[in-house]
Amino acid sequence: MEFLLFDILQSGIGRLYLLLRYRKKELIAKVLEEKYEGSYSNAGKLLSLKFFAILFGLLLFGFLTSVIIGSFK
Repeated sequence: MEFLLFDILQSGIGRLYLLLRYRKKELIAKVLEEKYEGSYSNAGKLLSLKFFAILFGLLLFGFLTSVIIGSFK
């Protein structure tokens, strides 16, 4: 059951992302088929994966920066 809910959420995120980015239905259909294998869920999963990768990178950078600054004090 939790996977179904997760897929529904990812599908909504993917649909909203493509609508905001491309605006035209024809272009959305073309991009959806070429890049995301025709699935809004795949678009949402890729978008959330990119978000969490950037968030992880920023947290890692902040941690390393604080360690370096702390070692000089």
